[in-house]
Amino acid sequence: MSTDRMSPVAVFLSKTIDGVVYAVITAGAASLVGLAVGALFAEPLVVLKYLLFVGGFLQVGVGIAQLWPSDPSDVRESAPDEVSRTQRVVNRLSPTRCLGLPVGRYFALGTKRFLSGLAILLVSFGLEAVLGV
Repeated sequence: MSTDRMSPVAVFLSKTIDGVVYAVITAGAASLVGLAVGALFAEPLVVLKYLLFVGGFLQVGVGIAQLWPSDPSDVRESAPDEVSRTQRVVNRLSPTRCLGLPVGRYFALGTKRFLSGLAILLVSFGLEAVLGV
């Protein structure tokens, strides 16, 4: 790692780590909620798989809709105005401070929701492919 903490590589790495941690946390939370809902029924893993499948596609769709520019001036990525509760949890669990990377650099919310939807779909696929649910 270079000594310049604001180099483009360090900023991209910080954003990527933040996005991955965000996706893992939201996929884990969705899995726990889906498992709790599935526990009310006879087959909790089957219900979990279907809930994650539908929820993952909804999350991907919302992320794409948020990233879609409404006019040519919207192409630039804007910085988030406020920090959400989920982002505060991600900031506490993110290893960016330990790695000496710039803190407070995030992808847009649409990008994080898209990554989160992909992670949720990956968990749903894992339930089907690995566990045979």
